[in-house]
Amino acid sequence: MHQHYGRKLYLIENCIYGVDIQPIAVQIAKLRFFISLVVDQRVNPNAENLGILALPNLETRFVAANTLIGIDRPQQLAFRNSRIDELERELARVREAHFTAKTPATKRKYRERDAALRAEIAEILKTDGWDDKTARMLAGWDPYDQNASASFFDPEWMFGIRDGFDIVIGNPPYVRQEEIKELKPLLQAQGYQCYTGTADLYVYFFERGVRLLKPGGLLCYISSNTFLNSGFGKNLRSFLQNHTRLCLLIDFGETGVFAAITEPCIILLSRNSQSNEAVRVLKWNENDPVSEVHNKAATSFIIVPQKEFRPDGWRLASPVNLRLLDKLRAAGTPLGEYVNGRLYYGIKTGLNEAFVVDRATRDRLIAEHPSSADVLKPFLRGRDIKRWRVEFADQYLIRIESSENRQHPWSGKPKQEAERIFAKTYPAIHAWFERFRSKLIDRDDQGKYFWELRSCAYWQEFEQPKIVYQDIARYFGMAWDDSGLYLANTCYFIARAKKWMLAALLSSAMQFYVRKFIGSDEGGFIRLFSIHVEKFPIPTTMPSDQAALETLVDRILAAKQANPQADVTDLEREIDERIYHLYGLTPEEIRIVEESLK
Repeated sequence: MHQHYGRKLYLIENCIYGVDIQPIAVQIAKLRFFISLVVDQRVNPNAENLGILALPNLETRFVAANTLIGIDRPQQLAFRNSRIDELERELARVREAHFTAKTPATKRKYRERDAALRAEIAEILKTDGWDDKTARMLAGWDPYDQNASASFFDPEWMFGIRDGFDIVIGNPPYVRQEEIKELKPLLQAQGYQCYTGTADLYVYFFERGVRLLKPGGLLCYISSNTFLNSGFGKNLRSFLQNHTRLCLLIDFGETGVFAAITEPCIILLSRNSQSNEAVRVLKWNENDPVSEVHNKAATSFIIVPQKEFRPDGWRLASPVNLRLLDKLRAAGTPLGEYVNGRLYYGIKTGLNEAFVVDRATRDRLIAEHPSSADVLKPFLRGRDIKRWRVEFADQYLIRIESSENRQHPWSGKPKQEAERIFAKTYPAIHAWFERFRSKLIDRDDQGKYFWELRSCAYWQEFEQPKIVYQDIARYFGMAWDDSGLYLANTCYFIARAKKWMLAALLSSAMQFYVRKFIGSDEGGFIRLFSIHVEKFPIPTTMPSDQAALETLVDRILAAKQANPQADVTDLEREIDERIYHLYGLTPEEIRIVEESLK
């Protein structure tokens, strides 16, 4: 027998535990361990069973359970019933014996004893202050039922681990928050500090994993990187900052590392109180082969003090860049404050194929009935927004506001009567909607009636001068619009903006801030969600500064209007120089900005 066999068997029996909510995943994990043991056994043709030893029974080492849900324990008791300790010790001996049991009869004997011990412990727990439901749930959990998954996870009850694990390794499931609506009340009731109504499922696995560690224990996950800067990740970032020492973080961005996660990161941390020690950080370049990760790990990490990992977002940047970001913040006012929170997203129709039409369809609907012109509005999609300018692509929105926002002739009427009135008021639009009736009725985003758009509190802002931008883009592009364009929900806009602000937002200094604050575009995308954009620091300006910047913007817009490919580099350079001055940047700081943008 190979010497590794004994070592592996010892580790499996005494050091390794696994849990997954899916029984099939548990079975696959057990099979993997069986294979690992089999390959280290030597075949002897002359021995019984070719000299191959019986494989261990892993039912009490790998269990199917809901890791995120713990049990309700009573308040700390002054004295724990000593009989519970005796029974738990016997239960541990039974499971140890079952691990190496070979015959069906022997296995059955230990399983029956296991069940009897669990039932006896549960009865004593009831008299020891435990809730009856919890005690029955514990007694009902059967580790030997390979087709069942427990609705809870408790390391003491299932593995005999009281003081936490030394190491937690995992790949949290990436399930979007829209798909866990029924779980949210339960997760909130569990008291997760990272809870927020918009958090994806994997967020809770971080907090649960940390709490399963003993002090000083290590957690290593490969996970989505969206918690690094997203709004729903703020509570998690605060939790990790306050309860762990961050050791290492590799952000792979869009690199194809792990098929199950589109934007993965690897994080290593230990369970400690807040730490000011350094964190090794690596922002992976998607053009580098992943096979080079070991070489990169040795040469490319930057060292960032943990105190720089702030709740508003984790910037994976060098201390020099972080100091420059702080200077930009200090020299400006957050955009959200500057515009009094007037950052909005576009219209969610719930069914664009019905509500968004091309120029030919628009003209036909108006020709069929003039009333159609009242509700057909020029519409802008995300891909129509370029740097400085928009490219209107002759798309039109059928704007029928919700009755919650506006009184229509059909408002407040029963559905059938309301639809008759709608059909009489906008006959061509009603006929157009008929082909989409079932989809319109079934969609989530709608107003009081199926032909209405969802409620919106800022309809009037779309027709005001505004700065528009995509929510996710491959380049940092914003544009000016004063033609009253309506926007798709893949767009955001700053309502009633001043034209000079576009110069500040598209300056090199702001591009540097965006790349370092939100994350560089090595993965190909920049996410301009409002939670980030509202923090962009707008430099303090005098009226003369604003006038000069607006003049430069007008000249750029005029050039782009005449020729979309016009070279406006000189004008942009003049804007940069003015913005650098407003931020008070030194020549060395300007060099850092411009080097980073090359």
